[in-house]
Amino acid sequence: MTVYSAGKLVPSLQIFDAVQQGTLDAGITSPLYVAGRFPAVQLFGGIPFGLDPVEHAAWIYEGGGREIWEEIYAGQGVKTIPCGLMTSEAGGWYNFEINSIEDLQGKKLRFAGLAGEAIAKAGASVVLLSTGDIYPSLEKGIIDGTELSMPAIDTLLGMQQVGKYYYPDGWHQPAAMNELIVNMAKWDSLTEESKELIEASCRAVNLTSVMSTVSMNAEALSAFKEAGVEFRSFSPEVLTSLEAAFDEVVAEQSEADPDFRRVWESLEAFRAAGSAN
Repeated sequence: MTVYSAGKLVPSLQIFDAVQQGTLDAGITSPLYVAGRFPAVQLFGGIPFGLDPVEHAAWIYEGGGREIWEEIYAGQGVKTIPCGLMTSEAGGWYNFEINSIEDLQGKKLRFAGLAGEAIAKAGASVVLLSTGDIYPSLEKGIIDGTELSMPAIDTLLGMQQVGKYYYPDGWHQPAAMNELIVNMAKWDSLTEESKELIEASCRAVNLTSVMSTVSMNAEALSAFKEAGVEFRSFSPEVLTSLEAAFDEVVAEQSEADPDFRRVWESLEAFRAAGSAN
């Protein structure tokens, strides 16, 4: 394989299209980036008020989630492989304080997926930006705030240089799963041994990505404080309002999209079985 850095061949938000069309054989991306076309798959990428990383991976691999995920993509000529399990993302970077749900009204925020839809119900104007566009957009005041990733990733992009207030509470994504997507014709041309090697490699990536970021996150948080970033927490009232908005989004999506309803029911059944034990 020849591996290219992010954005070298196509913009991040166009990876799925490039793989589907065969312009790229494969690419690492997030299912959140195709939420507009396939609402159901964003549930695999990360769920507001959802499962922790181990539980999320268990649902995908052992709870029936992956079978539905693959089925949805197969109809588009794309093979998906879970590849890049991440711990909780931070609640984000903002140039204003969030003391009540009303503080979000009229603010322009970079959010992705279901969390973006939920926060839009609170009155925010939501935009989806690729990772490379987030820093300059916040720096120039084009956006008022953004969620991005865990502290270890945020610090690599220098977010502490442009974000005034930092909210560590990752309500919108307690766990995240990225994906390796492969053009289906290319996947079918591979030997079984190659397919098994790719699968095993992605499982190793999932484990490594979780373990390796524990100490890195702690170091990043210390660096944020040293840079003068002000830490804040979402109040229980704000979180309750956001969860209620998320519940509305789920109900609407389940009503509109049978695939979304099927994935959500799979997740809820897995969660119920776990709580019963």
